[in-house]
Amino acid sequence: MPYSSCFANSQPRRVRSVTSRAILLGILLIPLNGYWVIKAEVVWASIHATVLSLFFNVVFSIFLLRGLNALLLKWTPDFALQRGELLTIYVMLCMGTSLFAHDMMQILLPLMSYPFWFATPENDWQGLFWRYIPQWLVVSDQNVIRGYYEGDNSFYLPKNLDAWLAPIFAWTVFILLLYFVMIGLNVFIRRQWSEYEKLTYPIIQLPKEMADEASGFWRNRLMWLGFAAAGGLDIIHGLHFFYPNVPDFRTKFDLAPFFTERPFNSIGWMPICFYPFVIGLAYFMPLDLSFSTWFFYLFWKAQVVFRSWVGWRQTSGFYLSDQSAGAWLGISIFALWAGRRHLAEALKKVLLGAKSPLNDNHEPMRYRTAALGIAVSISGLAYFGWQAGMSLWIALLFFALYFLIVFAATRMRAELGPPTHDLYYAGADRLLVAGLGTRRLGPGNLTMFSLLYWITRDYRGHAMPHQLEGFKIAEGAGFRSNRLVLAMLIAVIIGTLTTFWEMLHLFYKYGGSSRIHGYSLGLASESYHRLQNWLEYPTGADAAIIRQLGFGFGLTVLMMAMRRRFFWWPFHPVGYAVAGSWTMSWMWFSVLISWAIKYVLLKQGGLRVYRHGAPFFLGLILGQYVVGSFWSLLGAILDRPVYGFFV
Repeated sequence: MPYSSCFANSQPRRVRSVTSRAILLGILLIPLNGYWVIKAEVVWASIHATVLSLFFNVVFSIFLLRGLNALLLKWTPDFALQRGELLTIYVMLCMGTSLFAHDMMQILLPLMSYPFWFATPENDWQGLFWRYIPQWLVVSDQNVIRGYYEGDNSFYLPKNLDAWLAPIFAWTVFILLLYFVMIGLNVFIRRQWSEYEKLTYPIIQLPKEMADEASGFWRNRLMWLGFAAAGGLDIIHGLHFFYPNVPDFRTKFDLAPFFTERPFNSIGWMPICFYPFVIGLAYFMPLDLSFSTWFFYLFWKAQVVFRSWVGWRQTSGFYLSDQSAGAWLGISIFALWAGRRHLAEALKKVLLGAKSPLNDNHEPMRYRTAALGIAVSISGLAYFGWQAGMSLWIALLFFALYFLIVFAATRMRAELGPPTHDLYYAGADRLLVAGLGTRRLGPGNLTMFSLLYWITRDYRGHAMPHQLEGFKIAEGAGFRSNRLVLAMLIAVIIGTLTTFWEMLHLFYKYGGSSRIHGYSLGLASESYHRLQNWLEYPTGADAAIIRQLGFGFGLTVLMMAMRRRFFWWPFHPVGYAVAGSWTMSWMWFSVLISWAIKYVLLKQGGLRVYRHGAPFFLGLILGQYVVGSFWSLLGAILDRPVYGFFV
């Protein structure tokens, strides 16, 4: 059932939206947000919250703008930002954050120099794969990257600027092509999901209410009660971090030490965490999804115990990711199949133009323009890969699989709004290696897979779901989304360039191997040691991985078929797809709490009570995001670690 606003006095009205000043504010805020997030997540690693579906820094920025706007509405209302402008800024900040988030360019920068700085006679990387690395995508000069890893240096020296300029330009073009394909795909699926299937887009409920001055959100006592509860808890946590004598409430536990006997000791890390914002986000998830999320987390753990019990080989949990990858592919293919009639009509519009009855005047861009953009961008990406050493057919297959996985993440968010959607180490590169083997792929393709590890390692803070949510925001706020596409592309350019600049500035200042937390370097190491293993020990197709993919795909299709046939079927395939991940391990217990609360409310009071309680749960999200953002921002300003509200 589509989510209805819980605030009774909300009246939609026509507003200014993608204005010049909104775009200008977005351009100014993207670098500020980037510096803050990179300082917090990369330099000090105090927080890792850009793995969440709803970006904390963007919510905090809109919170501040909304507060300033309240003053402008009181004293100079003509200068106050309107709802559409605030939402435009929100979308632009989401585009920028998707680039400097935990799973994207934070990984790209180290990948561009790591194999040259950490090559040794022992690992023989120079002889093994240096010759396959495209020099126009990396920086290999030892005199240039020395400052990057040792610190106490300046990125702005002429030799450093000159060495980084060409790779920055090449990767910026790549990113623009990548993001334009996503926009084009969203244009084709928007009507099917938003108008025909009427998906609910749960993640955007909070920013929509925050931007609407007429909704009553800011005057709702239940909202402020939730805000105070979640924010107050994080105030205590933050003060305890600075002053250990301040009493604290323990909200994280690990059950693993209680399981000491075989086979239960194989259960590994099993956290019990209390996150108010997760409880708030899960409240707006469908009940069957929130149930399936925590149920399938326990199902994954049961699989680990069962494998230990029967003596099957453990594979560091990767088989769980392979099952998840099969589930993601099943979700994507099923969504394409469900929308086949609309996609066929859209294709007719592309081929027949005005002769087709389908009207695309109100789409973010015309279907022909979107199709041409997708074709040109995919061709550009394939050419990029080919020039970098990939076989052309492998490059096309790689990006086809990549966008199929991204499509699944977008569907999950639009329909169900999980707090995160983690698919660790199961991207297009792993699927191709499993299906074809490293011998057939060869060193050129495998080396490029390693350079593209920053787009395939995980899919949590991905841009495509945020783009589609932006189009839904525009639809709900009553403004045309065609100019929003321009704002998105501007945000992508600004976000890409400022991320390069800020990360290089900070790495040359602090040193990647010394004072900067080693997360980003660790992932670069992960990628190139994997490449070393591929090249030293060539393999054929991996039947075990293919079986796990098939199991995940088959179970997902079965659950989808059961959902369509039996209304009482309690298991949702998206819960199966996202539950077996590292990020969801932190969240599953909070989702369980939220599911139990929502179940009781719906059982005892029905939909009216559920809607009446919604402001409280939005307040839980906002309270923890605002106070948690304050601590994170304080750490960036003071240049020291602080309490992080997530992980």
